[in-house]
Amino acid sequence: MFSLTVPNMAAKITRTIFRDREVDEDRFAIVKYGVEIFLVNVTKGITVYLAAALLGMIWQTLVVHLSYLFIRRHSFGLHAKTSLGCTITSVVMFVVLPYFIKEVQLSGWMIGVISILILLNITIFSPSDTENMPLFNAQKRHELRRKSTFNTFFAILIMICIPIEEIKILILLGLIIQVVMIHPLTYKLLRRRYNNYEKN
Repeated sequence: MFSLTVPNMAAKITRTIFRDREVDEDRFAIVKYGVEIFLVNVTKGITVYLAAALLGMIWQTLVVHLSYLFIRRHSFGLHAKTSLGCTITSVVMFVVLPYFIKEVQLSGWMIGVISILILLNITIFSPSDTENMPLFNAQKRHELRRKSTFNTFFAILIMICIPIEEIKILILLGLIIQVVMIHPLTYKLLRRRYNNYEKN
């Protein structure tokens, strides 16, 4: 129900921001859109961490979420088509999956193999754009790929140095989730367009 009122709340907040000055319609729409995104993300974050709190999973969710965001900020990837879809997907990825895999035990060589596969996939497939945000600039794509690869390598290095097995698994999960979000096979299964910069 809250998501249905976000545009109205965003409009009210934007009017408050500009209450002492006149602003053209385009500028108002841009600011309103930014406020809407902020409100949606706050709502989504509250929902995710409330669900985590109910399951006693706050720190586990935080570890998975941070490792995922650390790679995603330069590798991009799929977005849900609706705010509700994004919220549900986020709860599944950052609360439900960690809840079921937190006790998983992996040997050192298995973690090593998975880490190499993650690094290869990030290097090959990042950054992945979307229909709404095609990455036209080839130099920008190259720079994002370089940063994504470095960040992934750095995250894996941190994971290897941490002696607590549960944290290792949770970091690995965050990285795997992001690989899934940028992989061409995921785009194909969800019938989403891949390499959108080539289609425009």
